[in-house]
Amino acid sequence: MRLEEMQLHTSPFLEGYSNGDEEVVRFFDYKSPYDKHEWTKRQQELKRYSFPRKGLTDYLTSYNQRIGSSATTIKNIQKLNAENSLAVVGGQQAGLLTGPLLVIYKCISTIQLAKQAEKELNIPVVPIFWIAGEDHDMDEINHVMVPKNNTAKKVSLKSASSVKSSASLWEWNREEVRPWLKEVFRSFGETAYTSDLLAETERILNESDSIVTFFAKLLSKWFSEEGLIVLDSGDPGFKKLQSTMLKEMIVHNSEIDNAFNVQTEELCRSGYSAPIEVQENNAHLFYTKNQERILLYRDQNGFSSKEKDFTISESELLEEAIKHPEKFSNNVVTRPLMQEFLLPVLSFVAGPGEIAYWAALGKVFSQFNRMMPILTPRLSFTLVTAGVNELLHSKKLTVKQVLENGTDGYKREWFASNRPIETFETVQSVKAEFTASYEKLIKLAEDIDSKLLPVADQNMKRILSEIDYMENKLEQRVRKKVKEPLAEFDEIMLQLKPTGILQERVWNIYQFVNEEGSYLVNKLVQYPYQFNGKHKIVYV
Repeated sequence: MRLEEMQLHTSPFLEGYSNGDEEVVRFFDYKSPYDKHEWTKRQQELKRYSFPRKGLTDYLTSYNQRIGSSATTIKNIQKLNAENSLAVVGGQQAGLLTGPLLVIYKCISTIQLAKQAEKELNIPVVPIFWIAGEDHDMDEINHVMVPKNNTAKKVSLKSASSVKSSASLWEWNREEVRPWLKEVFRSFGETAYTSDLLAETERILNESDSIVTFFAKLLSKWFSEEGLIVLDSGDPGFKKLQSTMLKEMIVHNSEIDNAFNVQTEELCRSGYSAPIEVQENNAHLFYTKNQERILLYRDQNGFSSKEKDFTISESELLEEAIKHPEKFSNNVVTRPLMQEFLLPVLSFVAGPGEIAYWAALGKVFSQFNRMMPILTPRLSFTLVTAGVNELLHSKKLTVKQVLENGTDGYKREWFASNRPIETFETVQSVKAEFTASYEKLIKLAEDIDSKLLPVADQNMKRILSEIDYMENKLEQRVRKKVKEPLAEFDEIMLQLKPTGILQERVWNIYQFVNEEGSYLVNKLVQYPYQFNGKHKIVYV
C-alpha cells in the first residue's frame, strides 16, 4: 500500500478550523486540534467531572458481547472503570453494509487517535463508536450506491413501516433483505473473493434483527480486533444511564434553546450559514409514543408536538424521564451534551458537517459549566485500485488532478490531440467553397426575377443543413474510433469522484473488499497516518 497526501479544498469552515483561523476557532473551546498539548489540557478538564463508569462498562460489555466483539474490545471496555481513563469518540447513523466509505474512515480515525493519545498521555484511552440508532430518517440509510452504466446507482431496501420509529426499533424481515444483499453483490461483479464475502455477510445478516444490529455486527467484524467499542444510542439498555441528564435537559430546556439560538446568530453575523435549523421553542428532545418519534416543542402547558396533537406537562415529562428513559432521544443539539455527560471524551472525531454544527453548541455546553471536547477532523481518503491507477498512467493523469479538476477538460484535450481524422477544416472549406459558388446562383436569380431570392436563400440553407448532417455523421464515426479511450476518462471519474463528489461519500467498503480482499481493511486501519488536515490518497 502506498500513500500520498494533498491539500484538498472542500469546506472553508473546516479549513479555517484546521488552520487555526481566529474567526473560526473562537467558536470552540480547544483551538488547535492537531496540537497534543490540547490533550493534556482536556485531560485536566475532565478530572472535574464524574461519569457513570460502572453502569457504562456493564452496558458496553453486554452489548459488545451481543454483537460478537473480540476479547480486545472487552478488555478496552474494562479500562473505562479506571478513573483516569478517557475515550476518543466517533459516530454515525447505521448504514447498510456500513454505509459510505467515510464511516470506515471514522472508525479508523477513532482507533488511531485513541492509540496515539494513550501513548502520549500514558493513561488508558479507548476508541468508541457511537451509533446514532435513535435516528429515524430511513431514506438516508436504507441504500447502498453501486457503479452502473457510468453513474452511481442507488440500490434501496424498502422500509417495513411508514412510522417514524428510531432505526434501533426498526425490525426487518431477513428474508426480504437477502435478495437486496445479493443484488448489491451482483452489482459489484464476480471476483475470487465474492462467494466467501457474500456467504459471511449473509451469516451476519441472519444473526441481525435490525439495520442497527447488522451495522454494529459488521463494525465489530472489521474493527473489534483493534479494540473498537460500539454503542447504540437507541438501545434501551443504554438509555437507562440517561435519566439524570434527561431531567437536566427538561428543567433547563429554555436555557439550552436560547444558548443555541444566540450562538447560531453569532455564527450568522460572522458570515457563516446556520449549520442547524433554528425553530422557535424547539425542545431538542424526541419522545416516543406508539413507536413514533415525536419532536417536542415548549408551550405554555409544558411540551407538545408541532401539530399540538400530543401534549405533556413538564412534571409528567420529568416522571417519564425517570421511569421510561427509553422513550426519549436527543436531536443534533442535545446529543453532544448527552455524550459529554456519559463518556469521558478526550476528543470527538468529526466530519466537515459535524464540525460546523458543533460550532453552534459552545454556549449550550457553557450552560452546564462544561467545555466542548477537542474536535479532531476525521481522516479523509481516496482509494485507488490497480486498475484505476493503470488508467491514470495511460492518460498521464494524477489523482490530484482528477480530484481538483475532474476529467472533462483532460478528456477534451485528449480528443483534440488524438482525433484519427480531422473533419472540421475540410467541412468548413466545403461550406466556404459552396457559399462562394452559390453566390453566382443568387446573382442569376436576382437578374431573372428578384422574387426568386427567398427561394434561392432557402435552398442554400437546406444544402448547408445537409452538409451539417454529413458533418455529424463523420463526427460520430470519428468518436466511435476513440470511444473506448474516452470512456476510460469517465471510468476514472466514476471511481475517484463519482457524481462530482468525493469517493468516500458515495462508494461502500464492500465494493473494494470484493475486488481487493478482506485484508484491505486490516491494511487501512494499521497504516500509521498523520492527523494533519491533509487528504490521503491510498494506492491499494
